[in-house]
Amino acid sequence: MLSSSISQGFRRLSVSQVSRGAAALHRPTAAASASLPSLDAVIPDHQQQVRYRSNRSRRGLYNGKDIRSGNNVSFSMKKTKRTFKPNVFKKRVYSETLDEMVRFHLTTSALRSIDKAGGLDNYLLTSKYVTEGEGLVVKQRILKKMAKDTKKKEKAEEMAAAAGEEGKKSISASEGA
Repeated sequence: MLSSSISQGFRRLSVSQVSRGAAALHRPTAAASASLPSLDAVIPDHQQQVRYRSNRSRRGLYNGKDIRSGNNVSFSMKKTKRTFKPNVFKKRVYSETLDEMVRFHLTTSALRSIDKAGGLDNYLLTSKYVTEGEGLVVKQRILKKMAKDTKKKEKAEEMAAAAGEEGKKSISASEGA
């Protein structure tokens, strides 16, 4: 009985609806799509969805790794919930700018990224994952030290330039005598 009602429903469809297919029935018209707001208007840039980070991963250099959940699957295919934790350990890493060893909670992934970036300083200054915790504190120390060093360098250049001008004056004065 059900199959006969379905076939009767198909008979009622006009030929133009059948030739356009089912997708044409669900496609919005130009007028309907013009009235819909754009995705940018619905979600402004400053309110983009932010991924949750555990308190543990906020502390150290985890390089985007965090606790994940999944299943243990036994031989009988019975699934039990479990968590996958990142491979974290405490390690002292050398900072060239600060000229000292700095202790961090690191993942192995972060260690590889530090090597790839060319050192701890480059990693901290360029990584998008350093936003808080131990990493941010050391990053700010590095930036302060770099600013202090550039000011020292500029003063030394000014002093050298001033000394060079005085040297030229004394040479020209001795030649004129």
